[in-house]
Amino acid sequence: MRVVHYSTRLGRSAGGLYHSVSGLARAMAALGAEVTVAGGHGNGFADERHVWGQLPLLTHRLGRSRHGFSLAMQAEIAQLKPDILHVHGIWSGGSIHGRLAPRQTRVIVSPRGMLDPWILARRPWLKRPHAALFERPMLARAHLHALSEHEAAAALDYMPALAGRIFTVPNGVEPAPTSEVKQRDGALYLGRLHEKKQVLALFDAWERHSKKMMLTIAGWGEPAYEAEIAARCKGHKRVRFVGTLHGASKAQALSEAGFFILPSLSEGLPMAALEAISHGCIPILTDACHLPELFAQGVALRMEPDFSDFSTIVAQAEAMSDGEKSERSARARKAAMPFFWPAIARAMLDHYAHILEETSS
Repeated sequence: MRVVHYSTRLGRSAGGLYHSVSGLARAMAALGAEVTVAGGHGNGFADERHVWGQLPLLTHRLGRSRHGFSLAMQAEIAQLKPDILHVHGIWSGGSIHGRLAPRQTRVIVSPRGMLDPWILARRPWLKRPHAALFERPMLARAHLHALSEHEAAAALDYMPALAGRIFTVPNGVEPAPTSEVKQRDGALYLGRLHEKKQVLALFDAWERHSKKMMLTIAGWGEPAYEAEIAARCKGHKRVRFVGTLHGASKAQALSEAGFFILPSLSEGLPMAALEAISHGCIPILTDACHLPELFAQGVALRMEPDFSDFSTIVAQAEAMSDGEKSERSARARKAAMPFFWPAIARAMLDHYAHILEETSS
């Protein structure tokens, strides 16, 4: 099976897709699929390329454009004659590549949270014409991969004609080392610094309600937003900003934090939350993170996205006994197991095979 994964940005600027698409593509190749990855890159890609392993890449420089469409890339994809073109993300060049895919190629589209109502409400004046030209024609022939039942429902609301062409497979994660640190402490926010993640609101709420626990904010974002977070954290005893963490430093932060917090307004299925539970962090999440099983299993603490219950949540976390923390941490690690990449890749390949069989008959 020849598979091309397309993502507009192949570097860290892609946010969660940097790890979710690369993890899926590598795991599929390990299971025997013939996988090629296509997309754009910016400066510094030489230091970011490693996440794709030995996978063959079709790349082009994005320059100032975030849109990412490339005629040369379109020709290269067509020459490969893939059985499957899997487009990750919409509202960009990927939707054009998906629309222009050869008729013999089956197109799979992963919106990756980009059909969430919060996202659709942003810049509708731009999305409507783009959708008329590219997203809707692409989706008229494509199958849609949803990360959660919520995303599947959002996709059907957006385009009811997708009924019968939607399947759900969650994001995956690498298993974290099983060795445990002697003492976990504090809470960690780790990820993109963006208004939908409410990082500034988190800082304000933590400053008002935390009595003794340290919050570490780690991540990257638009320079102005990141600078404001850094400035607010400077000199505070219970909130600190440590910038971007990758590799061993990220793993260390996740293994040492007692809690992981993501007060998001809009997500597909957050990679950072999956990484956190794999490391044994106790998550504090909104419903917009679309991990209801973590609440049902007594792993996560639920918070309201407007922070109306935040004082109660922080008090509960700070008062939690060592025994309860240990028990929840163990539950978190167990809850992460169904999300490990080999099983996720196998499920995705099974859906590909079913779609190819169904459309060839």
